[in-house]
Amino acid sequence: MKVPIDEVAVIDIEAPVLSAYEAKYRGVVRWFVRCKHCRMWHDHGPAEGHRIAHCLDRASPYWKTGYNLAYAGQWRERAR
Repeated sequence: MKVPIDEVAVIDIEAPVLSAYEAKYRGVVRWFVRCKHCRMWHDHGPAEGHRIAHCLDRASPYWKTGYNLAYAGQWRERAR
């Protein structure tokens, strides 16, 4: 079930929540999440809410549910 959190964003209460770290990439602010299934970092626009999966492996469960981003702070070496 998707629930609006502002005029454009939603959260999916059935999707998992991933910690998102903010960093500038090529001059643009992006949020990065670590995927435990494909072991890659995926980047998204900087806002909390539901996103579709960027996993290359279609066997990832995120392909069905997507995931919700939750701001976890600025990108630091420990986040990598």
